[in-house]
Amino acid sequence: MKKVLILFLTIVPYCIIAQENSIEKVVLEFKYFKSADTEYRIDYKKNELTCIMKYQIHKNRDTILFNKTYKFTNEQFEKLKRELAQDIPNSIVKKSELVLDGGGFVINYYRKNKKSSKLIVSNPSRESEKYIQEFKKIDNFFDFAYSVVTDSSGIETLDETYRPYFTGLPIRKVSENPLEYKIWGNISGNSKWENNLIPFLENLPKDKCVIIDCNNQLSYAWQEDILKLYIIKNSNLRFANNSYLKYTRESLLEFRENFKKYQRDEEKLNELKRYTTYYLYTSDPEGIDKWLELPESLISTRVEEYRETCR
Repeated sequence: MKKVLILFLTIVPYCIIAQENSIEKVVLEFKYFKSADTEYRIDYKKNELTCIMKYQIHKNRDTILFNKTYKFTNEQFEKLKRELAQDIPNSIVKKSELVLDGGGFVINYYRKNKKSSKLIVSNPSRESEKYIQEFKKIDNFFDFAYSVVTDSSGIETLDETYRPYFTGLPIRKVSENPLEYKIWGNISGNSKWENNLIPFLENLPKDKCVIIDCNNQLSYAWQEDILKLYIIKNSNLRFANNSYLKYTRESLLEFRENFKKYQRDEEKLNELKRYTTYYLYTSDPEGIDKWLELPESLISTRVEEYRETCR
């Protein structure tokens, strides 16, 4: 009996201390060069996620662009809760890299005993092995947040925050009928780069209309490739929100005029070959000509218009 009492007196204080040291709130802060600051508060007790986006105007004054709180279930939070419980700092821990553009994030931990600690990560590189565990927490957080946040404004807030740290193809399905996908993050390069955009597009259904909301996230070179590979081929894919196509069209119109003018001037033609527009136009002159003759309103079709006709 005495041994049981001693064991009880040993365990109870330990349990009380452990409970007092347990986390009751985590706040993640994200900053990135020339972007709005975002903050995400996870309240363990209330099962609430609060998303805040703000622009810093002056040192002591912010403009709030978005502020909304969402409820979540224990099941939704389970995986992230386990991840956040790993390697909790006891005080302030800083990790940083020397790069030109400012960016990074802070994970603040608040305990029931009112003590707090934080992990500060400045200018992290996804390619560096130094930040594997930190980015694991960030990726798990956004997996959790996207499962909780369902409204468009909230999702756009998450997108803007996650974009600088995301790896992979930033495309998500937004509708089944009509079938619609949105490119939510920047895709640089072109079709010759090693990437997954072309395989993704090629694996989409070919027996029905599919909307691709480019969200003005494709590079200029990519939009030229999309024009050449899909748009002038009358593909079943409908690409919307390609702002650069307006300038591609202007360049092609000017090029076509010069190309016809200098057909017999080898020196002038060789000069034209210095421009990518030459290879774009000569890859399919007939198809490009048909596209150039379309009304400009059809060149820059909005995604809302495609939703009306793409069935």
